[in-house]
Amino acid sequence: MLTEVSRAGRADLYSIFRTRAQDCAGDLAIEDGSKRLTCAELLGRIDRLAAVFLARGVAPGDRIAILSHNRSEYLEVELAAAGIGAIVACLNWRLAPDELWHCIDLVEPVLAVVEPELSEAYRAVASTPCLTVGPDLETAIAGAGPDPRTGTMIDDPEAGLTILYTSGTTGLPKGALISHRAHIARSMAFAAQLALDPGDGFIAWAPMFHMASTDHALATVLRGGTVVLVDGLQPAVINEALSRHRIGWFVMMPGALDVFIAERRANPLPLKGIKVCGAMADLVPPHQIAELTALLDTPYLNSFGATETGLPPGTADLIAPGVTPDRLSKRISAFCEVRLVDPDDREVPDGTPGEMAVRGPTLFSGY
Repeated sequence: MLTEVSRAGRADLYSIFRTRAQDCAGDLAIEDGSKRLTCAELLGRIDRLAAVFLARGVAPGDRIAILSHNRSEYLEVELAAAGIGAIVACLNWRLAPDELWHCIDLVEPVLAVVEPELSEAYRAVASTPCLTVGPDLETAIAGAGPDPRTGTMIDDPEAGLTILYTSGTTGLPKGALISHRAHIARSMAFAAQLALDPGDGFIAWAPMFHMASTDHALATVLRGGTVVLVDGLQPAVINEALSRHRIGWFVMMPGALDVFIAERRANPLPLKGIKVCGAMADLVPPHQIAELTALLDTPYLNSFGATETGLPPGTADLIAPGVTPDRLSKRISAFCEVRLVDPDDREVPDGTPGEMAVRGPTLFSGY
């Protein structure tokens, strides 16, 4: 009995999504331009894609590299990999050739999924067998049937699911391994901390190789919401999507607010509703925070997180609509433990600067 109870707690992301897709079969899961997939259609495609990966010899723990702009296939690759215990290395298409080679060499992928316009850049630095997004990938999916092994090959929530690259100021990128456990916990933290409803959608316009889009796109489909894929900052497309979808967290990155504010002022389309907007308030001019929140009638997320931690550790503070903040101190997020320590790892007194140490279920597994 103890063994069965222990196994019952080993949830993986694919199995949770499969349950949600069966429950919300007819609901819209993905919108990518004119392409729309219900939850049932998305599940069918990822099951066939998982079979494609298995037929090409991908095994649990193997890495699948993806080099692509934002598109529905990106999320499909991540979910299909989740079903067979593979790990998706999300490559940054902005990198120089030596940097791209470094990121590929770090993870030693057995297969790559590459967008046609990025194929030359990938093949210039790596010889990995490739599936090209488009007719090549569609033919493979259409010719595959679901493999009964999908969903049975992983029973350890600590198994890796994605590798997101991060470097900060330390030079070449490091690959941060994020497990099923961490992605599931991040999904739950998003929903609880931001008071999201199950059907709240998400506009993934920031690159999918970035934590904001991959973390929250996965979190959204796990809840049963719609992910709108947008290839980069396209203010008019994003503004129009806001008029058709109820959005939970509307990501606005520093450097993007001015052009979106201009679009919103020129085309004030009616909104379906937004729970919270923005990110990284410290890097945004305060007057832009006030402008954006007034235009959207929603608070700004005074966030402080990282690729390695997810939304925590300090993203529990909201800036009210129309307010120009005069201070941006953070509040500790739920579901994590935060300590400030000195160089000897001793906790410092309140009010004393220190190095942040974070512990919680959303944390990554290592580099």
